[in-house]
Amino acid sequence: MTTKTKVESKTLEMKGNAEVLVGKVVGKAVQAKGIADQVESDLKNAGQDLKEVGKDLKKAARRVKKASRKS
Repeated sequence: MTTKTKVESKTLEMKGNAEVLVGKVVGKAVQAKGIADQVESDLKNAGQDLKEVGKDLKKAARRVKKASRKS
């Protein structure tokens, strides 16, 4: 996960937290928006984690293929 992506995700999460707190005072609509932002942030983080896993799997597959050629 790139630093830019991490910062964007964390910013969105913090915005969501603030909206949830404001929503408790102001109204449910703002609170719901904050929760939605938190969920979006979590999904973005999960997506980035999956990308990293995919890259690791590709590397492992290349190593296995290379090793099998040597045998």
